[in-house]
Amino acid sequence: MTTAPQSKSKRLKEILRVFMKYRVVQNLSQQQNPQEVRRAFEELGPTFIKIGQMLSVRTDLLNPAYLQTFKSLQDNVPSDDFSEVKQLLEKEWSLPLEDIFTSFDSVPFASASIGQAHKAVLKSGQVVVVKVQHPGIIEAIAVDLALFEKALPLIKFIPESNVVDIKSVLKEVRHSLDSETDFLKESQNAEEFYKKNHHWQQVEVPKVYPEYCTKKVILLEWMPGKSIRYLLEAEANEFAYSNVTNRQMKKELGLLLVESFMKQIFEDGFFHADPHPGNLFLHLLTPDEAAHSFVNKKRVGVLGGVDYSLKWQDTSELPPYRLIYLDFGMMGRLNDNLRSRLADTLIAIYTQDSQEVGKAVLRLCKKEGSFSEEKFYQELEEFLENYYDLAIKEIDLQEVLGEVIAICHTNNLQLNQEVTLLIKAFSTLEGLVEELDPSLSLMEVTQPFAQKYFLQRIDLQESTKRSALDLLKAGKALPKLPDRTLSALETLIHGKGQIRLAFKEQEQILRRAERMLLQLVIGIFLSALLIGSSLLLTNTAQQPEWITRLGIGGYIFVFALLFLALLRLLYHYFRK
Repeated sequence: MTTAPQSKSKRLKEILRVFMKYRVVQNLSQQQNPQEVRRAFEELGPTFIKIGQMLSVRTDLLNPAYLQTFKSLQDNVPSDDFSEVKQLLEKEWSLPLEDIFTSFDSVPFASASIGQAHKAVLKSGQVVVVKVQHPGIIEAIAVDLALFEKALPLIKFIPESNVVDIKSVLKEVRHSLDSETDFLKESQNAEEFYKKNHHWQQVEVPKVYPEYCTKKVILLEWMPGKSIRYLLEAEANEFAYSNVTNRQMKKELGLLLVESFMKQIFEDGFFHADPHPGNLFLHLLTPDEAAHSFVNKKRVGVLGGVDYSLKWQDTSELPPYRLIYLDFGMMGRLNDNLRSRLADTLIAIYTQDSQEVGKAVLRLCKKEGSFSEEKFYQELEEFLENYYDLAIKEIDLQEVLGEVIAICHTNNLQLNQEVTLLIKAFSTLEGLVEELDPSLSLMEVTQPFAQKYFLQRIDLQESTKRSALDLLKAGKALPKLPDRTLSALETLIHGKGQIRLAFKEQEQILRRAERMLLQLVIGIFLSALLIGSSLLLTNTAQQPEWITRLGIGGYIFVFALLFLALLRLLYHYFRK
């Protein structure tokens, strides 16, 4: 795929042509014909495909048919000519390929919207994957985003477009594409993910070769295996290995995926945000590989007042397959504060306490408009009532999260950006786990990780000290309680007490009252002006001409103001 330069005017005409051909705005507005919108996005290329993929998790905007259709958006594209790839690589490395590789496959084994991947062998004999960007792809994406930004002032006047917050989506797309088109950043993500997850249970991660990584090229270790998709399509009763059937293996793999994801969230605070089947490989070990596999164990402690750490190797008892993570362009981070709030939310859902769920959710959001706390808690309580009588394994965590997001949206609450990315990743993972093992309860697997993180944050010694101090303070204040009570009563008896009352949304009500008072004053003023002008025009024959003109001017002024007020009223009516 050669991305030739294209003028903005020509590209804009192409976008408009495709949008009209597939009635994109109308279909999105009426939530119908999702396949038509999907075809339009695929025809328009990488930028629009990413927009569709991001909309695929916006449960607050789109119906299930749209969400499911957008999840299957494909970004496979024709590959670039090898001469162009070779030219780009040699320019990035300032060396001919022959000086670096003993062999380099000219035909890529994969090609996606941002780049393509080639298999090669380094001079050292190490088999590697060379992932290289499509020439001109960044410029093409920049043109699309610039056109969108310029078109936004016009798009907002189209009633059909109000169904989607285009500015918000465009901001997410720009953030995502900035990350995915910087391969140097991706290589750093891959290195960190490798250190945190390689050889965790059956998980493997390709090693990165940072000396060969640039903003347009990334070099990774070649990992044997194939997409996890093949297992989903395999015959359930056939044997995967030894006496284990594909059905059993899918159950094992589903559990491993969820546990791995929870470990990334609560232990690492660094997670893979795009865990779809194309980014997850499965490798069945050969007997020789299984015999030589091992798990690194570590022991730390203090010996003779000196800290020590030891590592040793145990022969692995793990099943003879490995789950391999690929593509680290879209990653998420959660600091201790966010992880703490997430754990609080999950534990509150587990204990079915709607007040605590509400508090935890509010700590993950920021207000984007008028907000009624009473309305928010009422909607949350009504929704959670449906789950009070269910066993924990029967709770659909994805459904709960989706509904909570929708309640936040209707109450002008916006989730933290990293939490939004986490929910997107979780949604992708949930769809895959559903295919692997429909009986697996994500809520049941997730809870131990959240509880473990919650308990780790509790310092029993510190909590005991604080409780003791609180008790001492209370004991010290207790003798003074009768005197303070008498003092308070005397203050009330002598009329010196003051009671301050505050009520919800008082600022909004006061602003409304102030506006009504202003309108009343203006109305009285116009009425007085109208009456005064009428009096000036009662004896036109017996008064100077300038007085008559003053009366006419008053009439004109009043009716002009009334006409403008009518126009303003009509404008607001039609805008709504």
